[in-house]
Amino acid sequence: MGDTLQKPVVMYDSDEAAKQETLTGWVSRRGMFFGSGSSAEHVARYDGCTHIRCDCGEIVEKSWTACQKCRDRKASEKFDSLPQKEWDGKTPLCLFRSDTYFWDEQELDDYCEEHDTTPDQLQLMHCEPQYATEIDPNDHYHDMLPDDGEVTGELLAAFEELNHRIREYREPLCWMEGKHRAVVSA
Repeated sequence: MGDTLQKPVVMYDSDEAAKQETLTGWVSRRGMFFGSGSSAEHVARYDGCTHIRCDCGEIVEKSWTACQKCRDRKASEKFDSLPQKEWDGKTPLCLFRSDTYFWDEQELDDYCEEHDTTPDQLQLMHCEPQYATEIDPNDHYHDMLPDDGEVTGELLAAFEELNHRIREYREPLCWMEGKHRAVVSA
């Protein structure tokens, strides 16, 4: 047999096994160590803080990047920049970035009466229908299939039949906020 290279033996209590070093870095109020890189101070301070300043100067909880007033202003600017479309009186509407929906004119009128407002004062959006989508069996069973494996046979045929029926099914599963502001005529 030829010469074999042997790894050196380093014992637990040997000076070669470990050495003490002094590290410099930032430690957050929560005790997390962040090193001394260029962003370490920022990350440590953010980890340890409970509040930050909004660009306008207001103090906000760190889970937000802006105060409520600035968030509302930005949302209004976003809403105002969206294209308008006349409401047909049938398509569901919703309040912009909200889970408040109006399925007909009566619901909209009731909401306006209850909140002492008018439709033109609301940020109303047209809703768009959301339909069922086809299912790719290879994606669905990806974790169960062997490498480069695909669904075959009866199971594949069943998925093809299901997908055919999904394509033909035209009832919306739900309605979601669309891309157009609603213009509601009185």
